[in-house]
Amino acid sequence: MNPSNYEDFENQFIPLRKKKSRMRYRVAVIGGGTWATAIIKILSTNLEHIHWWVREPEIEEGINRYGHNPLYLSSVFINPKEVKVTQDIRLAVAKADYIVIVTPSAFLHKTLEPLKKSKLNRKKVIIAVKGIVPETMQVVTEYLRSEFSISFNNMAVISGPSHAEEVSQEKLSFLTSASSNVELAETVARFFKNRYVRTSVTNDIMGIELAVVLKNIYALGAGIYSGLGYGDNFIACYVANCLKEMKRFVSKMYSSDVRQLTDSVYLGDLLVTAYSKYSRNRMFGNMIGHGLSVKVTLLEMKMVAEGYYAARCVHEINKKEQANIPIVEAIYNVLYENIPVSAEMKRLSEYFI
Repeated sequence: MNPSNYEDFENQFIPLRKKKSRMRYRVAVIGGGTWATAIIKILSTNLEHIHWWVREPEIEEGINRYGHNPLYLSSVFINPKEVKVTQDIRLAVAKADYIVIVTPSAFLHKTLEPLKKSKLNRKKVIIAVKGIVPETMQVVTEYLRSEFSISFNNMAVISGPSHAEEVSQEKLSFLTSASSNVELAETVARFFKNRYVRTSVTNDIMGIELAVVLKNIYALGAGIYSGLGYGDNFIACYVANCLKEMKRFVSKMYSSDVRQLTDSVYLGDLLVTAYSKYSRNRMFGNMIGHGLSVKVTLLEMKMVAEGYYAARCVHEINKKEQANIPIVEAIYNVLYENIPVSAEMKRLSEYFI
């Protein structure tokens, strides 16, 4: 877009934005990928003060000059007068009271490294990351609590069946805000609720956080089976068995009377990640099933497939827990132990009912 035409383009959106009174909470978003861009789009409808940390200079320039992220979801308009973009993570955090973390878990430790513990532990932190921090083998809430002394009551998780591509197209989506702090869970739900996003709240923060780690691994397995030529009938059976395994592992790690795995934040998220054309984890697995090596697949993927890193992390965690998770173990064997793909996945299928 020609910069000279930017003001006219921007003004098309101002009347729509002014119709709704937005909340004055100060929020920073950490991460510049597809889901981070979709979250910025959602939050912009509800919040007046948004600061956005991105790693890449071209993203900062693209938004400030043209109102678009040139690398991810480039069709989404982002008003630079409303969203302040910076490459200085310390500045973004200092300007906000609520921090939304959307950096992939594999890079989270390095991303937060510049921050002093005292600069983060008084903030409310909203976790939109779906993975385990590999340096410490912890889910993100546990990592933040141990590394930054953030109170568990000051953390929330936002999750649900919500591919960024569909959010960018304003297709109806559902998100769940989870926190042991009911007031925080409800506040986060208000941040994310708009015309095309419906929200709910729960206190099962640890169950949801672990479930979203597992569903990425299972989606990778669905892609492997699809790449190997297995049909929809079989993959439906596979997903049903994944849900059983998820229940066993999550319940062993974090028991809860309120958890219902048939809710959209559990089953819905598993289904969309296992079946959707937008699922990078399914895509990763599909490439493996078609015969590409793990190394080549990692090079070919333009976005992070969290399931790849999560498989190793859950495998390591389970050395202590000793839960019955043959699906995760089979996928780990394929990805990290060089076990032949076809033979290992056929062996696994013999356990399904």
